[in-house]
Amino acid sequence: MKNISGDTKRSKWNAPNIITMSRIAVTPLYLIFIFRPELWAKWTAGLLFAWGAISDYLDGYLARKYNLKTSFGALMDPLADKVLILSVFLSFIQLNLVPTWMVIIIAAREFLITGLRQIAESRGVIIAASRGGKHKTISQIVAISFILAILCARATAAAYQVNWGSFIAGLGDWGLWLNGFMDYGPYWLMFYATVMSVWSGVDYLIRNRNVLQGDQHAKR
Repeated sequence: MKNISGDTKRSKWNAPNIITMSRIAVTPLYLIFIFRPELWAKWTAGLLFAWGAISDYLDGYLARKYNLKTSFGALMDPLADKVLILSVFLSFIQLNLVPTWMVIIIAAREFLITGLRQIAESRGVIIAASRGGKHKTISQIVAISFILAILCARATAAAYQVNWGSFIAGLGDWGLWLNGFMDYGPYWLMFYATVMSVWSGVDYLIRNRNVLQGDQHAKR
């Protein structure tokens, strides 16, 4: 946890923060394209999310390398992640790609930790991302990337009038393994992301319980 100080003269609109805000900017574009039936739209939605995933690493790397860390960036980075990732999960529910209960748990965790951050900010303290929080984000990105890859693959097969069942059968044992992995992989990756969300949320609450008790000297 960091005290808010020392960056009042530093511009909020440096390169890392602009990259962070780009994740919010691409979210509505993703939502427009993911629901369109055209093949190019599915791939565009996938590429937009890919930028979001890459930018999540890039903004932090640039901020650390060039000493461009700001309180604005510390607050907006996790918020940008939430906006993009929760929007993607909600689109998956609409497309019947993931269980609703998993997304509800993930969203509840995000709102809870956002509330904790706001309480801390009101007391002059920033709660930085923890190791568990970063692992949670990675697990969600992996699950989303896998699901989008499957969606794009099947959309490509449909666009080129390839019979998916015949294609899988033509691969023999590898095809059966691939088909099973594509059928069950999204569920278990989402399940793992849900578990990581709960675990990291509990970890945040325990580590920063003093914030809820009114002590500004909360633990990192």
